[in-house]
Amino acid sequence: MDRRRFIAAAAATLAAPATMRPAAAQTVAPTRAETLLLVQEYGPNSLDMQGIGAAQPVNGVALNCYDRLVKFKRIPLPDGTMTSNLTVQEPELAESWQESNDNTSVTFKLRDAKHHSGRPVTAADVKWSFDRAVSIGGFATTQMAAGSMENPEQFVALDDRTFRIDYARRDKLLMPNLGVTIPFVFDSETARANAGGDPWAKDWLKNNVAGSGAFRVESWKPGSETIYVRNDAWASGTMPKVRRIITRDIPSPSTRRALLERGDADMSYGLPPKDFKDLAEGGKIRVSGVPVPNAAWYVAMNTPSSPFSDVRYRQAVAWVLPYDKIMQASLYGRGVPLWDGPATPAATSWPQP
Repeated sequence: MDRRRFIAAAAATLAAPATMRPAAAQTVAPTRAETLLLVQEYGPNSLDMQGIGAAQPVNGVALNCYDRLVKFKRIPLPDGTMTSNLTVQEPELAESWQESNDNTSVTFKLRDAKHHSGRPVTAADVKWSFDRAVSIGGFATTQMAAGSMENPEQFVALDDRTFRIDYARRDKLLMPNLGVTIPFVFDSETARANAGGDPWAKDWLKNNVAGSGAFRVESWKPGSETIYVRNDAWASGTMPKVRRIITRDIPSPSTRRALLERGDADMSYGLPPKDFKDLAEGGKIRVSGVPVPNAAWYVAMNTPSSPFSDVRYRQAVAWVLPYDKIMQASLYGRGVPLWDGPATPAATSWPQP
């Protein structure tokens, strides 16, 4: 199949550049066949996902340019599209881990990996990165706390290749939280050398990448374009086949659709549901949808106020809502409901009158 016609126009923003593991300066420039051109509504407003005010596309920078201790297991959907199993963690920077016998900590053994700078990744880098995440404030600190990672004292570098997390409390969400975009690992020496007196190098890391990930940023033009190049020294997974990724910011969905249809772009996401429907039915462009487990659309009722304060009234609204028609009108039949509506009340948690 012609590569330009094999397009993944993903149905959710989680399928941003991060799904393709981006390209590092090569002796021989990447060919067109080794380059992915992605068009998106808007790109990263920062290169630091831990920073205050980082927008959603900065997740792509975090996933592609930085490594975490663990990652989520990749699994195929029925159509072959890859997604993540959020209940299963696999090694990334950590080649193994073990909970203590008294269930008060978990210890990680790091693999032999190098940062983009050439420095080895050490447990001291992990500690500095985790200390930063729990101290910097904003979303990063909130996300870490969701797994009961709250204080720098919890993070211990035992030696260059051994890192320990002491539990504030035993929390089943600690390990899953290590696989999300926030607890990634910086090249702490490079960051601190450029910090200018800021203990967390916030300004410098907003505009520079200091990681060990599969890709590094070759150039970044906020509001216009980000170019990633592959890190050929990457040791934390299977080497990406794509050597270079160009992501261009094009606000107009109709323009992005036209670029896809002409073969002038390889991938986009976040198009209007009608466009996804039309492209899928056209048969020339592959349209893939991936689950977004932390997003749900629902009808919220003001329960403290009458008549919604009456549970029977809320149940009546739930029963009469035309779920199928809503799914068809808003998502053109391409949405997947969280459940099949309230036809089986026993399967829901709603109180019965």
